[in-house]
Amino acid sequence: MTISKGAFTAGCLVAAAIQAGMPAPAKGQTESVATWDLPAQALGETLRAIARRSGRDILFADALVRGRRAPAVRGSLTARAAVRAALAGSDLMVEDREGALLVRARPHAARQDDPGPGEIVVTGTRIRGAQSPSPQIVATRQALEDAGIDDMAGFSRMLPQNFSGGQNPGVAGGGDQGGQSNINNSTTLNLRGLGADATLTLINGHRIAYDALNQGVDVSAIPLAAIDRIEVIADGASALYGSDAVGGVVNLRLRRDYSGLETTARFGASTEGGNVQQQYSAVTGARWGSGGFMVAADYDHSTPVLASDRSYTRKLNGSQTLLARQSQTSVVLAGHQQLMPGVTFELDGQFSDRRLQKTNAFTATTDASVNGLVNRPAVRSWSVTPTLRIDLSPDWTASLEATRSVSKTDIRSRNFRSGIETPGRLIYENRLVNIEAGAEGPLVRLPGGDARLALGGGWRQFDLGIDVTQTSAGVTRTTRRGTETRRSLFAYGELSVPLVGPDNRMPLVEQLQLSAAVRYERYQGIEQVATPKLGIIHAPHRDVTLRFSWGKSYKIPTLDQVNRVEAGGLLPGSLFAPQPVPALPSGATVLVLSGGNPDLRSERATTWTASFEVRPQFLEGLKLGASWFDVDYRDRIASPISDTLSALANPAFADFVLMAPSAAAVQAIVDGLPQAITNATGQPFDPARVGAILDGRLRNSAHEHARGVDLDIEYRISPGPRERLTLSATASYLDASRQLSPGQPVLARSGVIFTPPTWRVRTGGSWDRGNTGFTAFFNYSGGVYDNRLASPGDIPAFPTVDLSARIRTTDDRGLLHGLEFRLSALNVLDEKPHTIFTSDPAAIPYDSTNQSSIGRFISLAVTKSW
Repeated sequence: MTISKGAFTAGCLVAAAIQAGMPAPAKGQTESVATWDLPAQALGETLRAIARRSGRDILFADALVRGRRAPAVRGSLTARAAVRAALAGSDLMVEDREGALLVRARPHAARQDDPGPGEIVVTGTRIRGAQSPSPQIVATRQALEDAGIDDMAGFSRMLPQNFSGGQNPGVAGGGDQGGQSNINNSTTLNLRGLGADATLTLINGHRIAYDALNQGVDVSAIPLAAIDRIEVIADGASALYGSDAVGGVVNLRLRRDYSGLETTARFGASTEGGNVQQQYSAVTGARWGSGGFMVAADYDHSTPVLASDRSYTRKLNGSQTLLARQSQTSVVLAGHQQLMPGVTFELDGQFSDRRLQKTNAFTATTDASVNGLVNRPAVRSWSVTPTLRIDLSPDWTASLEATRSVSKTDIRSRNFRSGIETPGRLIYENRLVNIEAGAEGPLVRLPGGDARLALGGGWRQFDLGIDVTQTSAGVTRTTRRGTETRRSLFAYGELSVPLVGPDNRMPLVEQLQLSAAVRYERYQGIEQVATPKLGIIHAPHRDVTLRFSWGKSYKIPTLDQVNRVEAGGLLPGSLFAPQPVPALPSGATVLVLSGGNPDLRSERATTWTASFEVRPQFLEGLKLGASWFDVDYRDRIASPISDTLSALANPAFADFVLMAPSAAAVQAIVDGLPQAITNATGQPFDPARVGAILDGRLRNSAHEHARGVDLDIEYRISPGPRERLTLSATASYLDASRQLSPGQPVLARSGVIFTPPTWRVRTGGSWDRGNTGFTAFFNYSGGVYDNRLASPGDIPAFPTVDLSARIRTTDDRGLLHGLEFRLSALNVLDEKPHTIFTSDPAAIPYDSTNQSSIGRFISLAVTKSW
């Protein structure tokens, strides 16, 4: 297949003719029907994809499709019907022209550069048809499935800009390696390793309820079958989307609608043992002239990976969980209906129910049912978002949406000590109500195009309910119960000004676009925040695009951080060495305080990005890109004391130490704690013997800095008829550091154990020819430095290779029609985690935040289109 360009003198039309290398059907000849599954993307890309697959010549003007996007094209369609589906909602039409398909404007159509009311708004801007000054990463569902990735947990592991530690499945101790917690096996995205609570995750552009405690969003609740594409902005975006968008924004775009029925069954297992998976999914829906809907349902079950299943964990007790047993059912609905001309109603809905079991053996010699913890979390979440879109004029549109979302984690635990069981129950319930209205349209016509404005505002309330009960000696008591609520009012504005465009371009300035955004948000009882963002897009050549952005971002303290129970612990003064000057009196004790802080305020960040993208026309299909980022993250919430036992003698902790407190002051603090202090001195508590108070409660004391470079290259060619080859490589370099409080040393937060590696790389390609395809990818997670020991050492890199092959049947009807088989081998070379030193024989002996215990995983998926 080759692509050539010619010119039509009639109407001054410059056309792109796509030669498919196969004879086009003559007039009157019956066209063959093919099964299409093309994502929503640039209209030109969709038309070229239809031409390559169908063998039809498709002629269209470059200027006619520039800046336009096509909706997803799916179902069993002829090439002509597929083109009509790609043009749906636009002012374009298709007609036969000497055996070819010609795309042209309808008579008396609106001006061609108008994006139209159906134009998709990409993540990173709220303005239709505009480009974002922040670099964007897009992963389509089809590309992920072709690479053997079948869920959002797999996507989180393969994205180089994401750190898979913390709130993700397989992290040791439920997430305790690296100082984070994952109590319910959720999957959260953590861009730049700044924390799941510093990455804003959206579904179709709107928020859903947080998961458990850490203010992350569980993306595993959305089955991959329901997703059209995933858009990632690895740049601060609080000016557009509000709190949490410090590391960036991830937006899961659902399939808008679907025609027909598609079912998939997948079976797989880790070759070394455990992790036996079975997954069943179905997608159905309908399209009609004024609307459509999609329903996706998914059920998956996986067996656990235990310490006894892996050679590098055989010294642990065999009941220790490395990867939890899990069953999950998910349903997603998306639909749209035009109620009247200019008025469209949309609805998104989601439900998920996940059950799992995790065991943690406290010793290497006894089973978890003797000395250990057995947790059985049940996670149920749902959300519903109705949206009304109204055309206020031929150019302006408005929207009104409301979201109601709930995520409830109910954990039943069994704590065993010497065979004696203490049952417990822990419930976290997050609730969200969000109401938002906005409008967008052009302000004034400039030589470079329309200056456009987006305005909006709304109200949000989110709640965290906590219920903790314990049973001891047959008596059940509640140790904590309550609900905390937070409300906010917000307003935003974004302006896009195209100074130079196709009509007034000049040497070294093919395009010049300026953008500015600001958001004001008032959180009840906390503070008011205003965050700006500025952006520039400059194309010095038609093949080169430069982007630059600067902005402020923020994250409000989580409800858990503000309301975490304050606790006190009493330690012998003899443990603290070296002693302060003057030294503690003989027999003195030290009171150590920990917990939340109601006086916490927002974390603040300043973010910069600069990027370039090259798409040389002399080598069509090649794309080169690189971006530089810098996140200066201040007022981070943390305990300001990094080393408790040396804190009394370290001047860096002087602001958090009170020496020689009065007995009355000590007693007042202890009386104010919600529960009794933990006394580890072996002696009765005496406030007069407390020689120092160490205040380790959370506060806005830490400073974090993350900077680095992302690299991207992609090359798409068509070496033969109905053949496509795509080669790609992405890499992310991260240099991050953290200082817990002023005066303390600056410590590395990348490239050391339990933190993101300095380098992450994913490179490979896919090859398609007719009904067959093959993908191969190499993944590289760089080595990290183990600085915990007296003699520090390096932990080697973790490289893996993924392979996937697929074949589709060519039958036009019958049971074999619409069948696809996909065989995948992830980590085909069975790379194993590297062991690390542990002083506790029951501790997980590898860095589970960077190296997975899954091992080689083989799966077979069978998909049938009905």
